[in-house]
Amino acid sequence: QRALRAAAAADAEQQQRQQQQQQQQQNGNGDSSVTNVDSAQSQISTNAASNGQMNETQLQPSARPPLSSLPSTPARTQPPPRLYGWMLLGPHEWGYCNYSKQPKPPRSHYDHVMKCLCLNMDHYCPWMFNVVGYFNYRYFCNFLFYVFLGMLYAATITFYPFYEITGTHKHHSRKWQREHPDEVREREQETPVVFAFMISLSVGIAVFCLLSFHAYLVFTAQTTIEFHGNMSKKRRARERGTSWINPYDLGWKDNFKQVYGSMHPILAMLPSSREPEFFPFPINGELAKRRHTKSKEEVKGNRSRDKTMSTTAISMGSTASSVPRRRVGASDPERVALIV
Repeated sequence: QRALRAAAAADAEQQQRQQQQQQQQQNGNGDSSVTNVDSAQSQISTNAASNGQMNETQLQPSARPPLSSLPSTPARTQPPPRLYGWMLLGPHEWGYCNYSKQPKPPRSHYDHVMKCLCLNMDHYCPWMFNVVGYFNYRYFCNFLFYVFLGMLYAATITFYPFYEITGTHKHHSRKWQREHPDEVREREQETPVVFAFMISLSVGIAVFCLLSFHAYLVFTAQTTIEFHGNMSKKRRARERGTSWINPYDLGWKDNFKQVYGSMHPILAMLPSSREPEFFPFPINGELAKRRHTKSKEEVKGNRSRDKTMSTTAISMGSTASSVPRRRVGASDPERVALIV
């Protein structure tokens, strides 16, 4: 079809040039020019009828071809974003986990390393050898914070010795070394200082980048998994001409409380063994506080009860899983309902 349209357009342009030449030769003879134009048009129609390859739209060089004859080109140049099953669920809609064969709460995912369904799962951390989720996400963020402080302290105390070793000053002059032989450092003394400064600086920068990313996730009520899913949702909403809002975002203050609790931020950052104070998702647009948090006596009682239950189960001949899992106490219906 493209070749036919190109040939028809070329023939039409050539015939139009012939008509213009004939009109220029017959200036002043209006009747003869009209006759020549009529004869040219009749000749064009005769050629089109004999060839059988041109239609009315092709006789006019300025006319556009119909849209139906144009080749269909895809409107999207990029592949569509990948969708997962959890991305199609509502913010408070429960699903079903095909791996664990149990109901799947909102913001929960199955971890293939620990072989368990984790509530508010963020990622699996090989450095902690555990999955990071609802009950230990605060510990992971504190871990990054204190590692960054440790690397900052190490880089600070080793900076001046590192500068003395590598800097360009009088200590490197041979005259000064001959005059002060006792203050000249040997290579065995310089290597640990340089190594300590470079390691603390590089690890500190890497941990700071990771800490900044998770601080952004805390203040925006997202997990690492939800971050990538929300980016895809925002892109699809932008293509439709609309905007997408995170249904779990309650503002940076409430988002911080959802992870660290309602106590003072400085006290919340201190190491502690307390459990989360609020649910991992808002209810009716507000933070939902848990019914109770366990005291130390309840934790000790549950541990002793768990030991008794595990001893009884092993003595009865049951097989325990090779993968460590978090035991759920029978007297804690709230945790059973959350399926952690």
